[in-house]
Amino acid sequence: MNRTEGAQAIGRAAEILRVVALTQRSGATLPKVCRATNLSRSTAFRILRSLKEERLLDYDEETHRYFIGPLAYELGLSAHAPSDRIVELRERIKSIALRSELTTYLVVRSDTDVVCLGIAQGSAVIRAVPLDIGQRLPLGVGAGSLAILSSLEDVEVNAILAANAHKLTLYGGGRLTPAALRKRIALTRECGYAYSQGSVAAGIAGVGIMLFSSDSVQQLAVSVSLPANQIDKDEQVRLIGIIRKSVKADEAAFA
Repeated sequence: MNRTEGAQAIGRAAEILRVVALTQRSGATLPKVCRATNLSRSTAFRILRSLKEERLLDYDEETHRYFIGPLAYELGLSAHAPSDRIVELRERIKSIALRSELTTYLVVRSDTDVVCLGIAQGSAVIRAVPLDIGQRLPLGVGAGSLAILSSLEDVEVNAILAANAHKLTLYGGGRLTPAALRKRIALTRECGYAYSQGSVAAGIAGVGIMLFSSDSVQQLAVSVSLPANQIDKDEQVRLIGIIRKSVKADEAAFA
């Protein structure tokens, strides 16, 4: 195997790991991995099997689904501790959850995806919790993720949507497309906040905003989620007001 082939193999393995992480709640089947990566069945199966042997993936024999494995967790324990800003924001989303009574999320951009860094549970009787800590979503899927994508220049947005085209088929019942996301991006820019419904989980909606900071390379967003039948335009504006007020100190501190 030459250097180019080796780099390609590593890239494909990393992409499959990201896809499995996108579907960590329910697990990733071989057909789903093929659809999201555009790899052939034989190639995807060979990489999945190798990742399982290295304990980077787990495999459920009964459901034929793959999950992120124990070695990935063990390696993660060696990663650098989160920055002071992340620690502070994790505390701040607790106040948003308290005031809004809704589950609140902190997400950060990771290449063409976002990763959930923090969750604060609300006190509402009916809770909408479509994300877990560490879960990945393609940029544009979910309110916080959409807020980050909408903040980027159009050239970068187009490149991300092209790169994520296959992964987007895993969401919104297979109906989420780059064209549909472009409409959501336009609406987000017009409103000044992101509203997403049914892309992460059916019947769930969310609103979110990007956290701007001139001295940080991290692109972060905060969002809340709730049943879609409980939110109208006035409620969207009210919730965004709560989020903005709660993170105002952070925006000023890190500007």
